[in-house]
Formats: sequence, C-alpha cells, structure tokens
Amino acid sequence: MKQAVVDFRIKLGKRIAQLRMKSGLEQTELAAILDGKDKQFINRYEKQGANPTAYILVKIAEALNVSVDDLLDFSNLENPSE
Repeated sequence: MKQAVVDFRIKLGKRIAQLRMKSGLEQTELAAILDGKDKQFINRYEKQGANPTAYILVKIAEALNVSVDDLLDFSNLENPSE
C-alpha cells in the first residue's frame, strides 16, 4: 500500500477520534449510531486507520454533527504525522 494512503487512513482515524471526543461520544455510542456497528469497528478506525465507504463517511460526519469537509480537515490534528 502506498504511504500516502496509509497516512490518509491514519489521519482520518485520528480525526474521527478527535471529533468523537469533542462531541462527548463514547466509541460504543458512535458505533450504535452507525447502523448498529460495534465498538471494535470504531476502535479499528481510530487506532489502525480508517478506510470507510462513502456511505459510512457521511454517516460518521452526521453522527459527529460535522460536514464531510470538516471530517476530512486534518489541519487541526495534533501530531498528524504520528
């Protein structure tokens, strides 16, 4: 897998975690909003990097009360390259 893809997935996972915590949702709560996914689904996205379908990307953004553009805005990440 190309490094750019890996970097994107990791940044997206971190962004999901950042916005989830900002909204006060637990992983379990966010997972439940996403058509009954489980906590491990969210944990994998946040820890291993996310590669959601367009549908899941939109559902995550809606659940976190942000636009998809905001979800994909990595400029506010702390340590985005870690």
